[in-house]
Parts: sequence; structure tokens; C-alpha cells
Amino acid sequence: MEAKTEDKRNNIVITICSTKGGVGKTTLTANIGGLLADLNYKVLLIDGDTQGSLSSHFNIVEKADGGLTNLVRNDGDPLDAISKTDIANLDVAVSNDPDKELETWIAARPAGRTTLKNYTLQSLRPHYDFILIDSIGTDSPLQHTTVLAADLLISPIPPDVLSAREFKRGTLGMIEMIEALAPIGQLYGLVYKMENTKDSKLFANELTSETFAESKSRIRIIDTVIPDLVVYKNAATQKQPVHRLDKRATRDMCTLISEI
Repeated sequence: MEAKTEDKRNNIVITICSTKGGVGKTTLTANIGGLLADLNYKVLLIDGDTQGSLSSHFNIVEKADGGLTNLVRNDGDPLDAISKTDIANLDVAVSNDPDKELETWIAARPAGRTTLKNYTLQSLRPHYDFILIDSIGTDSPLQHTTVLAADLLISPIPPDVLSAREFKRGTLGMIEMIEALAPIGQLYGLVYKMENTKDSKLFANELTSETFAESKSRIRIIDTVIPDLVVYKNAATQKQPVHRLDKRATRDMCTLISEI
């Protein structure tokens, strides 16, 4: 892999979002971040889900006292809330809100949903080429906070009709509600976990930006399709980015990054 070069994507915040759980947000966040780190970009992962799955996706070698709660509330020096992983160039702000008190804090303040964007991330941007945020899988104040923080959004869409309907009703509905209140970044839809079946491939081929043309949201469907491969589970078990284990996954992740 080549070392990074200066390009227009440096210092960008990307949120992986969906109002549906189990669509692969955490795995996608971790593997995009791992690839960028190995390409010599400085990367910060923010675990924006109270379940904390991203927090344990990679080995942490230097654990910070703080984490997500400190960043969202702009509580203290944000660098003190960032832990170091055993992967060079890859840091993580772990989820540290097991009782979900952060949702109440955000909802109770007029600027609660924008504190992360307007204050904390402005301090962190000079330290990182990419900041990737994994979001909670519900339409909630915390989800709104991570969506508003992003320069661009990626939403995984499993290749079946029911998931597409849920994406349109849930995720696009949430985006449209937020857009009515404040500008948000470009939304990208990604066909994710595609099974090796005729129906899945047919659906993936037919899923385009025009599929959601009647929606008020600005959405682009990414050409790259991420297959449902067991190597993604193996990589998570080994706490490694998937591109280190599989050439096809390397190609898919690289082409995905080139499209956004």
C-alpha cells in the first residue's frame, strides 16, 4: 500500500449511520478506519453507540480516562478522551455511557446536538486526517448528534426489499427531519452484506439513487458492493482490519474509499 498523499479528503468527518441495528455499521467503520490507518493516514474512531462494540473491535494499548461522553459534552481536553490502539495511526474514543445518560443530556440542551460538531471536533480536526463515527442504531438525540457532526454520511443497506423499505422509512426519514433544521453532509448508500444469491444480486443491481428519487434527501448509491464474507467475522475475532486478511476485501475497501 502506498503512503498517503495530500488530497481534498484530509481532515474529514464521516459518520456511518442507520436507524436499523445489525446492518454492519460497526464493522464498516472499523474496516474503513483500519485501511486508512495502514495507508498512513492519521485516523480517529469515535464509538457513538452506547453498546460499545467499536470500543472493543481493536486492541487498546493506552486506555484514556474519558471517551464518547466527554467528546459530546465538550468536557475537558478532547485529546484526554482518546485511547491508543495497537494499530499505528489508529486511535479510538470509546463508548463510556453504559446507562445512556448522554441521550438525556443532549435532549435537555438547545445546543446539545451540535456541541460535538461546533466545539469538540473543531479541536480534534487538526490532529487527524479522518474522523470516523459509528452511530447508534435508533432515531435518537445521540444519532442526531453524530449525523450533524459529519461532513459526509455512509449508510449500509442490506440487499433485500424489507431492508430498503426500512432504510427509506427510518434512516431517510430521520435525515429529512434533521435537514429541515440544519444542513448535513452528503449521504451515501452502500449495498452491504450481499449474499451470493440471484435475488441479492438482482436487488443490488437495481438499487440506484433513482430508487429514492421521491425522497427529499440527497442520496447517492455507491457503485461498490460489499459481499457477505466470513472473513469479516474472522477479522473482528482477530481484532484486525479485514484488508490484512483478504485480497478481495482489500479491493472492495479501496474502491469504496475512492468513491466517497
